[in-house]
Amino acid sequence: MTKQEFIFTLIRSGLWQQKIEHFDMTPFEYKAVMVEAEKQCVAGLVIDCLRMNNMGLQKKCVIHMMKVHNSLELENKRLDDNVIALHHILNDKGIEYIVVKGQVVGSLYPKPHMRVPGDIDFYVPPKFLQNAVDALNEKWNVDLDGSRKKMHLAFKYNGNNFEMHRYLKYFPSKKRLKHFNDIIDRYPFDELSVSGTKIQTLNPTLNVFYTFVHLYGHFIKLGVALRQLCDLAILLHELREQIDDELLLDLLSQFGYTRAFKAIGSIMVGQLGLPATDFPLQITSKDKRMGIRVLRLIWKHGNWGEYERSYKKSDKNFTYFWEKTYYRVYNQILFFQLSPKENFTLLFSELPKKIRKQAQNLKHS
Repeated sequence: MTKQEFIFTLIRSGLWQQKIEHFDMTPFEYKAVMVEAEKQCVAGLVIDCLRMNNMGLQKKCVIHMMKVHNSLELENKRLDDNVIALHHILNDKGIEYIVVKGQVVGSLYPKPHMRVPGDIDFYVPPKFLQNAVDALNEKWNVDLDGSRKKMHLAFKYNGNNFEMHRYLKYFPSKKRLKHFNDIIDRYPFDELSVSGTKIQTLNPTLNVFYTFVHLYGHFIKLGVALRQLCDLAILLHELREQIDDELLLDLLSQFGYTRAFKAIGSIMVGQLGLPATDFPLQITSKDKRMGIRVLRLIWKHGNWGEYERSYKKSDKNFTYFWEKTYYRVYNQILFFQLSPKENFTLLFSELPKKIRKQAQNLKHS
C-alpha cells in the first residue's frame, strides 16, 4: 500500500465512520501522514480515524494529535457561534441571506467539529444588500462600502473572516453571470442546523451544484484540497433523498460542467469511498483516467494550490503573479476538455484583463 492509498484509507474511515484494522504507527510514519493531511485540510478526519480505531501511537504523537483535535474543536465552535450571531442580526431585521459551504456543510459531517474550517461566506440578494451593510455596521461596527462593485465585501469580526457576496460565482461572460444569479434567486432557500440553530442555505440540489462549481473554479485557477471534495461527497450522501437529479444534471449541462463533475465524481467514489449509488451519473473509464490526472494535481499542490510553488502570495510580487499565471494556463489547457466553453473564456477574456491589471499595479507600485 502506498502512502497515498494509506491516507485515503484513514480519510474514508473518518468520513464515513468506518472501523479499520488496528495497527501501530512510528513517529516518522505519523509525521509523514499528518504533513499530507494538513496539506489537504483533512487533519481532523485522519485524527478522528486514529482515535476511533485506537491506533498504536507513541506519547508525543498522542499529545500532538490531541492538540490538533482541541484546536479544531475550539475553532469550529467559534465559527458556529459567529454564524449564529450573523443569523440573528440579519433575521431580526427581516433580511434574506444564505450561508454557503463552511459551517453549514460541516454540520452534515459525522463529527462536524473535526472538519478543518475556513471563512464564513454568505450571500445577500441585491434588494437586501444595503440593509445588510447597515445592520452589520450597527451591530458589529464593521466598515463596509455597499457601493463597491466587487464580488464580495470582506470583513473580520471576532477572529473570523467573513465574505458577504453580491453574487456567488464570477463568470467573465455577463450573460452567464446573470443566468447563474437568476438560478440562485429563483429557487426557495432551505435550512440546515448549525449547533442547534436553523441557518438559511441553498436548497439541496443547488447546494451540490454551487459547491461543485466553486470547487471546480478554484481547481482550474489555483488548486483545491481534498477537503473540498469531502464536502461535496458529504452533501451528495447526506442529502441524497432531497436532491433533484434531473435538475442537477440539467444545470451541469447548461453551464458545460458535466465532464468535470464526472471526473471529480470518480475521485469521490474511487478514493473517498462515496457510495456509487449516491453519485447521479455513470462514471466511465475515461472519467476515471481524467480523475487520476485531477487527483495528481490536487495531491501535489494542496489547499488552494499553495504547496510545491516557489513564491509567496503578494499582489505586488511580479514573480508570484507569473508563476500563478503559468500554473493557471497549464491547468486550463490540460483540463480544457472538462469545460471547453469556460476554459476558452478564461484563457482569452479574463486572463488578458488580469495581466493588464497586474501591469498597472506594478507600474504604480
